[in-house]
Parts: sequence; structure tokens; C-alpha cells
Amino acid sequence: MPFNLLQNSPRRPVVRMSFEVAPRSLLYLWTPAMNLYVFETCPYCVRTRVMAGLKGLSPEIVHVEPGKIPEELKGRIDRLTVPILVDGETLIQDSTEIIRRFDKIGAPILSSYDPSGDLEDWRATFAAALNALCYPRMPHLGVPELASPQSKAFFGQMMPERIGMSFPDALAKTTELVREVEAALPGAEPYLSGDTISFDTLAALADLQSLTMVAEIDFPVQISIPFTQLMVRAGIPPFQAVAA
Repeated sequence: MPFNLLQNSPRRPVVRMSFEVAPRSLLYLWTPAMNLYVFETCPYCVRTRVMAGLKGLSPEIVHVEPGKIPEELKGRIDRLTVPILVDGETLIQDSTEIIRRFDKIGAPILSSYDPSGDLEDWRATFAAALNALCYPRMPHLGVPELASPQSKAFFGQMMPERIGMSFPDALAKTTELVREVEAALPGAEPYLSGDTISFDTLAALADLQSLTMVAEIDFPVQISIPFTQLMVRAGIPPFQAVAA
């Protein structure tokens, strides 16, 4: 691809996020011959899509299924890992390099193309809990990459091993996992505040986007407001919220 200090604290004020995407004609510039191959649920794909949206770019979003290389890419890639950008004759199969390419169209908005140590430390505090909350909910989202019985069966076999427990066991631990994630959420504030977009902003937005599929999570207002504003600008709606 490509999170407990407040356990006994009173509930924080929250905002239930609403989302309305502006008309595409207002958000995007037409970008010829640019295809972005993605999984809807892949956070690294979300990073690239957020970057494209914030830059006013409109690559064609092509949804793919796990393990199935699209016909037009056969012979150009050895295996399917997303995101993949095809821009004319150029193919890029790395999310950071895709972000870099998008940023070089027009005036750059990023000063760096690497995550900060602080961001990586913050993400590490809730990464395991995020995965355990999100993977069991993904089959219920109706996303294109899990549309076929084969892809859903493959996902159901492989992902429990990644999170170290069965999906039913993970869902049964929702309360504990949500508590762990909610304790970490205020740590996203430095990456969402201010007028400057950074690589850390893209990474934080992608993780928060994943968490929108968890119905039990309450986002504090200092996170939900800038998150929603930035995702509206990027043109990416939240996931359907799935309860355990």
C-alpha cells in the first residue's frame, strides 16, 4: 500500500460529515490521454487522486480487479500493483512518482515528495487498528475491485492473514479498535490546518478517507471540517459507512 490516550476521556464534540462534490466542470481541467488505474479502497491510490483533484487535473479513473492486468497494460507491467498512471507513452507504477508528475503540471504546490518522520510516527500509532477496522468492511462497500465473486473470495482469504485475525473477530473488537483510532485522530490536525498542502496532507487525507467506512468512528470537529473541505476540493466523496 499502500493509532489510546483518551480511553477514559469524555466524548469530544463531533461533526457528522456531509459531502457534496462541486460540478466537474468547476473542479477539473481536461487532461488528454491520462489514465489512472486504481483500487477504490487503496490509500496510495487515494493520495494520487487527491493530488490530481487539488491540482485541477482530470485523469480518467480506471478501476481494476486484484490480479487482473488490463489488456492494454499487458506486456507493459509484470504484475498488477496500483496506482498506475499512463500518460501518453509514459507509464508510472509508483504513487509518489505519480504525485510528483501531477505536481509538475502547472505551478507546483508541494515542497517535498516524502512523508515527514512526524507523520510516519503518527500513522504508526493507529495503523494496525485502521486495518483491522477497514478490511472487514471493504467487502460491503460495493467497490469495483471487489465486484466479482472471485475477487471477493480472494480478498476474504488473504486479508485476515494481514490483520492477524478473522473478519468476524475483528468486527467483534470494533469498540476497542475505534477507541484506539479516535485517540489518535487529533494528531492529524497539523497536516490539515493552514493554507499549505504538503505530502503529509495527502497521506493524512488518505488514511482519514479509509476511516469514513467505519460507522462507529466519531471525527472531532477540528479534523472533520478541514478533512471534508479538502476532499470536496479534490472531488472525492467519503465511503459508505459500514457498522459491525
